[in-house]
Amino acid sequence: MSNSSAERQTSFPSRGVFISMRKSVRLLLCGIGLASVFPLNAIAADAQMPRAKYRPPENATMIVLRGTSEAGGLTGRFTMTVDLRSGRYVAQRDYGIYSEASGFDGRLGWKRDRSGASHFFDSDPARAITATEAWLFRRGWGEGKEGTTRAELRPDEKDGEVTEAVWNVTPKGGIPVLLRFEKANGLLRESEVSLWSSRLIRHYSDWREIDGVLIAFAEKDEYPEDESLEVIKIDSAKVNPQDADGKIFERPPNIHDYAIRGDKISTTVRYEDDGVGRIFVPVFIDDKGPYPFEIDTGGHLILTLATAEKLNLKPAGNATATGGGTGVVHQGTVRAKEIRIGEAVIRDQPVWVIPLPDSSNDRGPRAPRAGFLGLELFERFAVQLDRNAKTVTLTPLEKFEGKAQGVRLPISFTEDAPITRGSFNGVSGDFELDSGNAGPAIIEGYWAHEHDLESLLAHITLGPIKFLHEVVSYAGLVQRGSESTKLQAGVVGESSLYQFDMVYDYAREQVWIDPKTDVPHHAFNRAGLRLKKEKPTAFTVVFVAPNSPAEAAGIKNGEQILSINEKPASQLSYSDAVVIFSQSEGTKITLLAGPKAGGSTRRVGLRLKEMRP
Repeated sequence: MSNSSAERQTSFPSRGVFISMRKSVRLLLCGIGLASVFPLNAIAADAQMPRAKYRPPENATMIVLRGTSEAGGLTGRFTMTVDLRSGRYVAQRDYGIYSEASGFDGRLGWKRDRSGASHFFDSDPARAITATEAWLFRRGWGEGKEGTTRAELRPDEKDGEVTEAVWNVTPKGGIPVLLRFEKANGLLRESEVSLWSSRLIRHYSDWREIDGVLIAFAEKDEYPEDESLEVIKIDSAKVNPQDADGKIFERPPNIHDYAIRGDKISTTVRYEDDGVGRIFVPVFIDDKGPYPFEIDTGGHLILTLATAEKLNLKPAGNATATGGGTGVVHQGTVRAKEIRIGEAVIRDQPVWVIPLPDSSNDRGPRAPRAGFLGLELFERFAVQLDRNAKTVTLTPLEKFEGKAQGVRLPISFTEDAPITRGSFNGVSGDFELDSGNAGPAIIEGYWAHEHDLESLLAHITLGPIKFLHEVVSYAGLVQRGSESTKLQAGVVGESSLYQFDMVYDYAREQVWIDPKTDVPHHAFNRAGLRLKKEKPTAFTVVFVAPNSPAEAAGIKNGEQILSINEKPASQLSYSDAVVIFSQSEGTKITLLAGPKAGGSTRRVGLRLKEMRP
């Protein structure tokens, strides 16, 4: 989220391709442009470069900018400090209901999220993104060849009446960045980079000289795929401020706003699983509850809109982000005094509020999903999952002794979800561990295309752990949403990890997987029928697999399923239906089907069969 979440659905094989949906969390990388613009002839002597206007004094080493930020329907204070020589930086935003910061300490990028906790961005893609960010902030385009591995002059572009000189530059160790200069005066107008699942286009204007350094006093940061925007306006700028301290660039220490009540070391609660790939634990919000929250390593602390209304919490702001598929979701923020799981408490937390569809939260006769526990939980507690006992044990990270069994997987972070090295059909890559992904493991389209693997969906490994004949989903080459990423190979979620005891230890950047469990293996959907619960009294057929029992029974897309095995749809969740369709081969299933517009119904019988190739 994860800033957003979308319904995940079990996938079906279709000509060797599997399709599902999931969510993502977008990293906010914003900063104000500061530069001294001068000719880039050192990069390409035979090209006409933007002309110089100012060269910064040799003694201009640091700059502090203060102003305002408008984003997601909120307005707050913006502060940024940049080391003009190394590119070290820290950018802080305070919107009142929450604050956040990001920076670069000279070695790694980091983020202090809305909750007050922080972590490094230390995956290989994150290091490359940070290298380019630092290059931009130290006005690296003025360094010539030094500091770059590639610089290509592109054809001029027109933006209204303005002619732009366009350069595609790759800083050393970084990702490519497009730079657009106004040809008439050499001032930088835009920089554009491709991040995890969206482009970031910075628009610079209102350039002013402060002590020999040119600074853009206005910046608009646009994320086109997420349909989000931040407007930064600078009120004051200081070069070489007397009170500047280099320690400001260091990652902030984690905040101690959490505890185990009663001076205990740990707390253990039972979890409920839906038989498909979701884990729910009882959570109290401001002493009200319990509410069923899904544990989601790929997401954040989130309330559904219905839960926020029950708690009389009114969201502030209106941010946007992409999730599973290509849709854009809107989200606000509330503040909770206390989040409690068992005896574990987290205090004074900003919480996303997302208006997820009722079908996404539906759990049949059980209370609907009320929210998610994501990064904010894992940044504070070691999280242990015992599959046989169906329990979650939480231990403050600083008190966790790290004793675990099984296989240790080192993790890193590109954004907010844990990444580990793995392979797909023998080709290595980065895989996200997303416990909120209830669908099959995902192979990212661009990564599969790059390695010519689209038709070879078979074997996945995480470290030494092998998932043989694993059913995976593949969304192909999409332009928006979590599956548009080019920075990882895939996603492995609960539908694969349910069979292992797990220990998530973010402080040591490790996850332990213990394969020595006797958890029964989940069968793949044997009906060839995917349903969606669009209203409480009926499922809608959204996919019928070729050569499946559902196709043989004459089930059509768009039909309504009113009951399964004589049990009304009102008493069944989507997950309940998947569990029924995953029973043994030869099991007979009876459906009551009817047209979507209403009318006569018919009873349909089908016999389950193995659908995996």
